[in-house]
Amino acid sequence: MDQTGGSSVARHFGVWDYVVFGVMLLVSALIGIFSAFSGGRQRTAEEFLVGDRKMSIIPVAMSITVSYISAVSVIGTPAEIYIYGTMFTWVLVTYVLANILLCRLFLPIYFRIRIISVYKYLELRFNRELRRCVTLIFSVQTVLYMGIVMYAPALTLNAVTGFSLWACVLSTGVVCIFYTTVGGIKAVLWTDTLQAVVIMIGIIAFIIKGTMEVGGLEKVWEITKEGNRVHFREISADPRVLYSVWSMLVGYTSWNLATGAGQVVVQRMLTCGSLKKATHAIILATITKVFVIFICIFSGVVMYAYYVNCDPLTHGVVTNKDQIMPLMVMELFAEMPGLPGLFLSAVVSASLSTLSSGINSLAAVAAEDGVKAMWPNMRPQTYVKITKMLALGYGILAIGFAFLASVLGQGILQLVLSIDGVFTGCTMGVFILGIFMHRCNYKGAIAGLVCSILFNIWLKVGAILYPSTRGQYPLSVEGCESFNSTNSMYTDATTDASMYTDATADPGYSLVTPTAMGVDPPHRPPITNLYAISFLYYTPIGALVCVTVGMIVSRITGFTDPDSVDARLKYNITDAVFCCLPESLKKWIRCGVEKINYQDDVDDGDKVIVVQQSPNELRDVYSKISLQDINANSHAAEPPVETKETHQ
Repeated sequence: MDQTGGSSVARHFGVWDYVVFGVMLLVSALIGIFSAFSGGRQRTAEEFLVGDRKMSIIPVAMSITVSYISAVSVIGTPAEIYIYGTMFTWVLVTYVLANILLCRLFLPIYFRIRIISVYKYLELRFNRELRRCVTLIFSVQTVLYMGIVMYAPALTLNAVTGFSLWACVLSTGVVCIFYTTVGGIKAVLWTDTLQAVVIMIGIIAFIIKGTMEVGGLEKVWEITKEGNRVHFREISADPRVLYSVWSMLVGYTSWNLATGAGQVVVQRMLTCGSLKKATHAIILATITKVFVIFICIFSGVVMYAYYVNCDPLTHGVVTNKDQIMPLMVMELFAEMPGLPGLFLSAVVSASLSTLSSGINSLAAVAAEDGVKAMWPNMRPQTYVKITKMLALGYGILAIGFAFLASVLGQGILQLVLSIDGVFTGCTMGVFILGIFMHRCNYKGAIAGLVCSILFNIWLKVGAILYPSTRGQYPLSVEGCESFNSTNSMYTDATTDASMYTDATADPGYSLVTPTAMGVDPPHRPPITNLYAISFLYYTPIGALVCVTVGMIVSRITGFTDPDSVDARLKYNITDAVFCCLPESLKKWIRCGVEKINYQDDVDDGDKVIVVQQSPNELRDVYSKISLQDINANSHAAEPPVETKETHQ
């Protein structure tokens, strides 16, 4: 379809667009107010942080779905499809694989020890110092992530409305901080549900209108295939290839598993109250997340078909690939008041959901791992007030870090995943050491964590200093018309963003063939081949380095006796992955390692059944700290505990 890439329609919000956008923000704030005065009125930590563990499956599943589907996904994923083709579709498979592993490997442990902060596990398994170290890493990682996902919708609003970039950051950030601070996890879950619906409606409206403009689904697919954008079988083992079957299955599955087993997602699952309900929530979240990402991917296909003969990026209408989608929205819906506001509401909703989840999780971790550890006898009311103040403080800090996104140098999607992957794989490696490597000691865990972080930072710094010259598929400007007047209008709308557009553009948009993807020029130093590794591999590399170094150091300093590790804190990988095999075959796979006898938590009304090993089988390695001692410090009323003993 011939497009000018710069129609004469003014690219600014109308009155109805502001109304739609304002209503979305208002409803989100009202949900926060309602949650603040409902139930127990957020007077206990259990209610504020985990909803008294009585939340229903649907809001939990919707919150899990959108916690990591931010504006990065809504506008970044279509841009990746537009530039690099449909190989990214393999991400849908990785969500399913990661959530299966999450339900089998990590959830039973978390529900068995009944926690709020997942990092409490590290204190039980290793020591308090490691817990504090990983908590600090999570805090830095999450604040950086929130800053970037706040920057993404601000970028979009700036491009299509002329708002100041930083005014956009403040307007969305303040609303999110308000309902998260006053309403707690209940407000977060229900606003996430609302925002999930808005996201889906906005993207579907974009697809329908864009498809109609191109000439129907068949025409969209035909144009995309002719443009060599449809391909799913890039099986190159070269780790420098940006998107291949292996980089997606290995890299993205690892990233999804690590984020799924982290504080943000696990805290939502803990609101369900039982492992069975949490598993059902994960199943529903998997279905909805696959659907949302699929429509994001298909919107990129529609976007390419719409601009097939006039790429606005090459033609200079936009200066960043992440601005293409909002540009198209304003062209599609120029004569339909309110619909541009609906799309922008979808983008901002995606950002709000991720931001609110991050703020709530940061407050939970800081309160549980910091405040409660230092003042275990604090009054419950005081503890909740401090937790709310922490939420407020982290929200303000995230706004500050949003400014950093303007000086970091890649496209939004790659930027977030590469930075996040630097830390995500390292922390996942520590949990793997604790849960599955029963001989690992705390010295090995700390050494593995430090080495993996340093190694990943080295890779990231090298990638920044020697940016890879990855190619892209051809883009055409043959159908473009003169648009000097309208182009200047668009430039006026993005004048305030001039300082960041060049920084966030990919290093070179020359029209090259896909065979050059991931291949560096011959004059570059050999070490740059290592720096050119796809950012998707950062997470598995970090986990692998952590586990390898951790076991080596544990061997040097003296392995931990596996029998001394509380059975509630460990899992046999054979029993988790090969649970359906006969016991005789599983015994052979264990290579002589004895079977662990443990029983998962059982949801029995108001009782929590905690299983302990007999004294003859378990040596108490927690002379100063025990599972019961830590849980006794909880300010919330805990259900009665029934203790059972198992004998091997």
